[in-house]
Amino acid sequence: MARKKQVEPWREDALEAVRTLRSGSVILHATDTVWGLACDATNPEAVAKLRAIKGRDNVSPILVLASDESMILKHAEEVPDAAWELYDCADRPTTIVLPNGKGVDPSILGEGNSIAIRRIEEPWCEFVIKGLGNPVASSSANLTGEPTPNSFNSIAPSITVGVDFVSSHRKSETLSTRPSFMVAFDKDGRFKILRK
Repeated sequence: MARKKQVEPWREDALEAVRTLRSGSVILHATDTVWGLACDATNPEAVAKLRAIKGRDNVSPILVLASDESMILKHAEEVPDAAWELYDCADRPTTIVLPNGKGVDPSILGEGNSIAIRRIEEPWCEFVIKGLGNPVASSSANLTGEPTPNSFNSIAPSITVGVDFVSSHRKSETLSTRPSFMVAFDKDGRFKILRK
């Protein structure tokens, strides 16, 4: 007798998030760090909408979340061995800035076309990003200049009504407001810590 595969309780919520992202829209969801806004990082119109909801300028870089190593390799020209070691050994979510990002909306890239990319390990987020098939542009769910909210109830109403989908996954939890650890690598493989 075949064993029935267990379906995650958040599956329908995640599938709706995938459908929303594929349509070029913006979602509000719990990440591996804080509540965040997300959209398809390859879609300039979606990125512009995310910026408008947040009240963010058109030139500030936006980090991206990737579901796995192959997605990172698709969007970063070169990933030093030390970067992979950081991803594998870090004891908290880690964002790595790599030179020469590619295949995403150019407005989210930083100085020298660098890309800030985090390999996500939160199951809901990983499922959604894999379902989309592209990395997501991700920014904390606060208006620019305002504190990062640690719970869904502390998110500004203009954000909750401005997005196209609000995830119910982890909606009752209080999340950490601690952002990811951030390290930048240069083209020669040297790195510096940007955020502890």
